[in-house]
Amino acid sequence: MHGAGLTHLLFLPDWATIFEIHNCEDKDCYQDLARLRGVKYFTWENEDKAYPQDEGKHPTLGTPHKKFTNYAFDKYEFARIVRKMVKYVKEHPAYRSAKRMKTSMPTFHIEGRDTKPRNDEF
Repeated sequence: MHGAGLTHLLFLPDWATIFEIHNCEDKDCYQDLARLRGVKYFTWENEDKAYPQDEGKHPTLGTPHKKFTNYAFDKYEFARIVRKMVKYVKEHPAYRSAKRMKTSMPTFHIEGRDTKPRNDEF
C-alpha cells in the first residue's frame, strides 16, 4: 500500500529490495523512487490473489477508487514474492561483500569477554 513510510527506501543500502504490497493502479510512483535510488522494486503480481473488501470510494469525490478500501491477500502469493526478494538480496554482490566483511571482522575484547559478530546478525 502507499504510505509515506515507503519513502524510507531512499536510505536503504544498495542491495535492498522494497515490496509495495499493492500499488492500487499507481504502478510508477514507488517503482520510480526505487529506480532512482537503485534498489530492486517488487509489487503484487497477480491481481486475482488480492481481495478488495469493496470497490472503495474516494473520500471527497465519492467515486470508486481501489486505493480507498481494505484488502486481503493470498498468503502463498505473498510468501512467493518474499522468497524472490530474499533470493535477490542474497545474490547481490554488495550484500555478499558486506556480509563477508562483517563475518570476517576481528574478535574484540570488551569487559573481560571476547566478542565477534554472529553470522545471523547480518
